Amino acid sequence: MRILLTGSNGFLGRHILISTAASGVHLVCATRGDKGDCDKTVSLGPGPWGQAEFEHALAVSQADVVLHCVGATHNGDFRQLFEANTFTAAGLLAAASTMTSPPRIILIGSAAEYGFVPANAMPVSEDYLCQPRSQYGISKYAQTLLGLAASEHGLPVLTARLFNPVGVGMPRNLALPSFARRITMASNEDSVIRVGDIEVSRDFIDVTEVARILLSLARIPRWPWPIINLCSGRAYRLGSLLESMIAASGRSFGIEVDPVLLRPGDMPVLTGSVERLSALGLRPATPDFERLIPELLAEWEPHGRLDQ
Repeated sequence: MRILLTGSNGFLGRHILISTAASGVHLVCATRGDKGDCDKTVSLGPGPWGQAEFEHALAVSQADVVLHCVGATHNGDFRQLFEANTFTAAGLLAAASTMTSPPRIILIGSAAEYGFVPANAMPVSEDYLCQPRSQYGISKYAQTLLGLAASEHGLPVLTARLFNPVGVGMPRNLALPSFARRITMASNEDSVIRVGDIEVSRDFIDVTEVARILLSLARIPRWPWPIINLCSGRAYRLGSLLESMIAASGRSFGIEVDPVLLRPGDMPVLTGSVERLSALGLRPATPDFERLIPELLAEWEPHGRLDQ
C-alpha cells in the first residue's frame, strides 16, 4: 500500500512515521522542502498548497490512500486557520476529483466541530448536529463539509474526527504540556500553579493509538460511513491529570483557579462514541497515563529545575 502523508512534521504526522517504520507501507511525504523521514518526499513549496500542488503530489506518489494531517491548531489568525485546515483540503479534493482512479482520502477532523454537546447526548455520535463555537472548530467543520460534498460526488473520503490526542510532542499551547512546562521550569519560590477550569473532563486518546487506527482505516477498501470518531470513549478529569503530574514530578504545588483563564460556557464533560470504531474491530486502548505523564514531564526536564 502506498500512502501520501501531509503534515509529517506535525505532532500526529511524526507518530504516523514511527508507526509505519516496520509496517511494510510505502510512505511518501508531501513537504515544504525538507527531506523528512519518509521513503520518498515530494516538495510542494512553502504553501498554501492548492489543486496544482496536489495534482503533482498525487502523480509522483501514485498513492492508494492520502492521510491528510496538515493543519493548524488554535491560532488567533482566522485566515491562517482556514488556509491550513480548509483551503488546503479543498485543493487536495479538487486534485483527486480530476483523476480516473482517485486515491482514498482520510481527512483529520476535530471534536471541536461538535460545539456544545449537552450531557444527554453523551457519548456524542457522528450524526450529532455540529454547531462549532471556536474559530478552529469552524475551520475544521468547513473541511468536513468539503469532504462530505466530495463523497456525495463519488470521491472516497473519510473524515476521522479526532478528540484529544496525548503523547510526546504535543503542541505546547494545550493544557497537559502547559502543565508539564510550568511544573518542570518552576523555581523553588514557585509554589502555586494557576489554572482555568480543571473540573472539566475530556476524551483523551494516546497519539500512538491514533496512528495505529488511521493506518488500519487506510487498509479498509471501502468505508461504511463518511465520518468516524477517533477517540477512546472515556472522559478524564483535567484536574486529576494535573494532580498526577505534580505527584510524578516529586514536587509540591498548590493549585489556584485564575478567573482570567476560565472560558465561559465550557461544557463540563465531552466524550465520543466509539460505536463505529468498534464495528470495524478498531476499538482503541485507553491511554496509559502512568506512562504518558512521566514522558510529558521528561520533554521539559533538560530546561527545568527538578534537581533544585
